[in-house]
Order: sequence, then structure tokens, then C-alpha cells
Amino acid sequence: MKDRIFQIMKQEGLNQKEFAATTGISPATLSSIFNGRTSPTLNHAEALHRRFPKLNMSWLMFGEGDMYIKPQDLTAQGGVNQEDDAFASSFSVDGGGDDAQSGSSGLNFDVNGGTPRIPIVREVVKFVDKPQRKITEIRIFFDDGTFETFPGK
Repeated sequence: MKDRIFQIMKQEGLNQKEFAATTGISPATLSSIFNGRTSPTLNHAEALHRRFPKLNMSWLMFGEGDMYIKPQDLTAQGGVNQEDDAFASSFSVDGGGDDAQSGSSGLNFDVNGGTPRIPIVREVVKFVDKPQRKITEIRIFFDDGTFETFPGK
């Protein structure tokens, strides 16, 4: 995947610093990815897709197909026009529902194309049993072995 990310950068005519700025991926992370010290994550793929919406996610993730989605491929996905997000149109953010389109598997099927839509579930956990912490004291240590103490509010 790192080679495909590098290929996107070159295709767009950007250097590493510009590419980092446009995608929101830090320059240090990009360097680590290109040097093989770090593997790209799904968050990196999503950042690339947000910046380059016509990017074929199957190509990016698995090396399958062309780098960019062609307009005729978008139309074949059930009437999606060129302005729509091709990756997001493959998925539905719903729970499957009880409508006639849903099967017992929990998948939502697109009426136009008959392709299964996988529900995306995001769980948010809030820790409410811990009281909010407050700063009671700040200490600054100096190189001569002294320190200063500042009381919190």
C-alpha cells in the first residue's frame, strides 16, 4: 500500500511536504510509511479518500483495478453520478432496518444495483464514573537543581 500512496503523490505532482499538508497526514508519518517503519492504517486511507474522492479504494487497499474510478463505473453502481462519493456509495450508514430491502443477515440491499450494503457501526464510550481532575500544583525544575512551585486554581 505504501507504493500506491507514493504513486498517488507523484500522480498529483506533489512533494512529500505538500502531500502531507493536503491530506492531513503528518510529514513524519508519511516518511515512516515510505521508509517501511510504519504500515498505513485505515485512517490514512480515509484521509486520502477525503482529499481524492475519485480514488479507487480497492486499488489503494488491495491493488485491484485502476487508481481512479471512471465515470462509467460510477454510473454502473446504481445511478450514482460523477459528483457523488463512490466509496461512500458502496456502504450505507443504517442499521439494516425492518424494511423490505433488508434481509435477515442485517445487510441492506441497493434496489438499483442489488449490491449488499454493509451497515457501519460506531460505538462511543463515555467514562462518567470518574470525576474531572483538577490541577493542584505545577512544579518547574531548573538545570541548577532548583525548582519553583505554582499552586493550581
